[in-house]
Amino acid sequence: MTYTHPEATASGAAALLAREVHDRIGTSLAVALRRLELLEVTASGLEPESRRRLDEVREALADTVFAARTLTTRLRATPCAPPLGRAVRDFLHSMEPLTPEVRFYLDGDDTRLAPHVSDEILVIVREALRNVLTHSGASTVTVHIAVGPHDVHASVTDNGSGFDPRAGSGSSNGLTGMAERARALGGVTTITSAPARGTRITLWIPTKEGTVRHG
Repeated sequence: MTYTHPEATASGAAALLAREVHDRIGTSLAVALRRLELLEVTASGLEPESRRRLDEVREALADTVFAARTLTTRLRATPCAPPLGRAVRDFLHSMEPLTPEVRFYLDGDDTRLAPHVSDEILVIVREALRNVLTHSGASTVTVHIAVGPHDVHASVTDNGSGFDPRAGSGSSNGLTGMAERARALGGVTTITSAPARGTRITLWIPTKEGTVRHG
């Protein structure tokens, strides 16, 4: 008779469940989200109410994707998500051949990031890029992520139409969501923009307890 320790059985079941959630649910949700984001960018002439409902569907789908990734990570003994840099590049590749041109730079070791931190930064960067594609009319966008030993700095900068941050914008819900996600990790987002002068969204996330933002 072969004896299998209950913990080994539970571990194997968790790994199997994690694989199923990732491969069958998470991947399909991610594809659906990307297609919806492309639809938002290419759709024109939508009434404000229709646009609002489309935003709500996208936000709900994004939350579900994140929940699936979080569940998979917790079920597995090792992180299932790719490093942040590769995840951003995969997202950019999925949006081709749309304009504007996006330049992506990564400094530091992104494999040091905890999976939930990496996921949240990806969501914030993705939302910032979606806002650029939907609202700015920019021809170029630069995404820069710097991973340090104690924190992460990220920025998304475009040369588009810009807006007055004090007056809000059509993407205010998305901007608010980014700020809320950053605060949940102890970080902050900053928006610098002006009409006809483009927009720069910066993100700072501490990755070590007690880290204070500089600059």
